[in-house]
Amino acid sequence: MPPIHHRTGNLLLIALILFLLNACGQLTPTSGKSAAGKLSSEAATLEARGDYQGAAQLYLSAAQSADAPEKYTLQLQAADILIRGKQFTPAQQVLDQLEAAGLRGELLDWLTVRRASLALAEQLPDHALELLQQIPAGSPAAPDYHRLRAEAHELNAQFFTAAQERVLLDPLLAGSDRRIINQRATWDDLNHLSDGELQQLRKAPPPDPLSGWLELVELTRLYLQQPDALAEVMPHWQQRYPAHPASQQFLAELLEIMRAAGQAPEHVAVLLPMQGDLAAAASAVRDGILAAYYDTPISGMRPTLRFYDSGKTAQETLNVYQQAVSAGASFVIGPLRKEMVEALARQPTLPVPALGLNQVEDSVIANSSLYQFGLAPEDEAREAARLARRKGLSRAIALLPDNEWGERVFAAFAAEWQLLGGTLLEAQRYDDTQTDHSAAINKALNLDTSKARHQQLSRVLGIQTAFEARRRQDVEFVFLVASPRQARLIRPQLSFYHASSLPVYATSRVYTGNPDPARDIDLNGVVFCDTPWTLEDRSQWTHLQQAITDFWPDNSSRYARLYALGIDAYRILPYLNRQQNNLFGSYHGVSGNLSLDKRGEINRSLRCARFQNGVPVLLEKTVDPADSVPVSR
Repeated sequence: MPPIHHRTGNLLLIALILFLLNACGQLTPTSGKSAAGKLSSEAATLEARGDYQGAAQLYLSAAQSADAPEKYTLQLQAADILIRGKQFTPAQQVLDQLEAAGLRGELLDWLTVRRASLALAEQLPDHALELLQQIPAGSPAAPDYHRLRAEAHELNAQFFTAAQERVLLDPLLAGSDRRIINQRATWDDLNHLSDGELQQLRKAPPPDPLSGWLELVELTRLYLQQPDALAEVMPHWQQRYPAHPASQQFLAELLEIMRAAGQAPEHVAVLLPMQGDLAAAASAVRDGILAAYYDTPISGMRPTLRFYDSGKTAQETLNVYQQAVSAGASFVIGPLRKEMVEALARQPTLPVPALGLNQVEDSVIANSSLYQFGLAPEDEAREAARLARRKGLSRAIALLPDNEWGERVFAAFAAEWQLLGGTLLEAQRYDDTQTDHSAAINKALNLDTSKARHQQLSRVLGIQTAFEARRRQDVEFVFLVASPRQARLIRPQLSFYHASSLPVYATSRVYTGNPDPARDIDLNGVVFCDTPWTLEDRSQWTHLQQAITDFWPDNSSRYARLYALGIDAYRILPYLNRQQNNLFGSYHGVSGNLSLDKRGEINRSLRCARFQNGVPVLLEKTVDPADSVPVSR
């Protein structure tokens, strides 16, 4: 971090200088006998115990006896610790003191880095970008400016712009470890783009580094199930992009991973409920698996694929699982019901791994051979909360149906919203069998209170006065849990009750999955997140969508997301390995960008859209590379 004019013989300050020049890491004790080593060791011990304020106080105490500029460096280190510990208020107080000190030059650059880091920790990427508008050319802080700008754009789901920042950052980084971390992040960012965007944004000719990254991602998707074919085309790519940052360690790592994970299991069993209330949904998942299976290139290996009815009870599912294993299955997809996935999770051991198509809510239950993958609406509710917070919104009201599903989705949103520091002002339930929701909307917007005040005033004055109900002014957005039918009713009613200017965030439930501008015109302005399958066009899976529509025209729209679940469930099998660093976080699936956590849960990052003229339009607008080059000073 910032260079300091230190006094000869001051070991504490010398160690701090060496640390701060090493880019925002924690202090490493240089000697157990040195003052710096002792301070560092004590602070690290407190931080490991979760006492971030105590660790920061050690540096703040040392700053009291130090002269400028050394004292500012110590205060900056204290702010780092508080930000890491999510102690936002005391961190802001330290930064305010530094702001008042009127720092100049590189110290001011490092202060800006800390202020932007705090904004990102508080999920306020737009504020971070405001702070980082001008990159100090030639300053030691310049790499952190680019890194933080990239992270802010990532929080805003502006992945192409984030990748631009990381391409600019790459040559500024010292050390191969930092560069490979940044290159993996560049890869992750560009993997969030659709196939059409990868082509559209590759405007600069070779050897432009950004175009090289875009083409590399596109090639990898094209040969996803053909690692040997990918290896054959890589020399041609390298000729087109000589000295590309990815040509060395990253490309070798990528090819190694593709070869290691590019083959599916030899025998896959699929356990789905073919009878009962989930039979239709299960059929869509099955057909999605079959579509992916027959889409495998001839040169790729197709496993033996057998389907089983998972039964009506958890015990029947366990029996069917054992039956599939006895028949030679080396991997199992399913079951679909949550209680049956939980039954597998509770088994002491599983002879072969399974990919459950639902998620167990109990965080204590974990089985190292069970992976969990589903389309949980709770995930979408949490993503809506994060999206609203990133836009700087902090006060919400919620409207939800008075049923079990509505309560589940709302509970997930409320928990995430509280975790992000947001305030939930009101939550009102409505009857989803009715068409008039004025009572719930009146209560949520406090219009009934406004009317009551007017009636009381009229009684006191003894006269009737002109009156127009005034909605509460403290609310910043509405979280709406609704089906398409109910959303089409509620959105116009919100406008009628003076809330047309309030942003509305929802889950994918508001969208049928098929563009219907005539009926969805009333949803204009509603923001929601959904699968790439339903929101992206010009993708490499367009032929699969057409095939599913041709074969199953009655169900292709109604169960679109379940077809996507089946396709991804089959395609990700070769990449399910918790022990292997396999770039799985970069898997651009049809149900979302997929990542695998340590518990074996597959997390989805969705595409978000806003209704415009009755059709969803992606929020992550693509930009011309020349439009977003950061300003330097």
